Amino acid sequence: MLLNQYLEALLEDLRRSAEGNRMSRLTLKSESIEIDPDRAVAIGIIVNELVMNAVKYAYPDGAGPIHVVLNSQGDDLELSISDDGVGLAVKADPRSTGMGQRIVSAMANKLEASVERDPNHTGTRVILRFSAVSKPLAKVPVNAAK
Repeated sequence: MLLNQYLEALLEDLRRSAEGNRMSRLTLKSESIEIDPDRAVAIGIIVNELVMNAVKYAYPDGAGPIHVVLNSQGDDLELSISDDGVGLAVKADPRSTGMGQRIVSAMANKLEASVERDPNHTGTRVILRFSAVSKPLAKVPVNAAK
């Protein structure tokens, strides 16, 4: 399936479900990338969680820009979700349960992705790097001599 089309449809659903204009400045910049549907679902869950975190916490006084960017580098993909909000230096929100972070970690693990926060970005920027295809499982040699 085409990941860029899947993400555009997901972001459009998020925009429609948002209260007021809190996601009016939600953008996607992506190359056309073919990917396995199972991997696309895991990526969609990550994007959903990180976009919702930005909506809830980045702009306490209203809405602001949220950017989703997907680039390919050979067989590898780089996905970033960023905002220009208050950033992580602000005291943790007491409403946060940490469940979203656990979901992102679980889906990143499924994708065998690295997850990092960009410390130089104003606001919050999370970058995931992963292979466009699942790595094959190691084959166990079959001992033919019995």
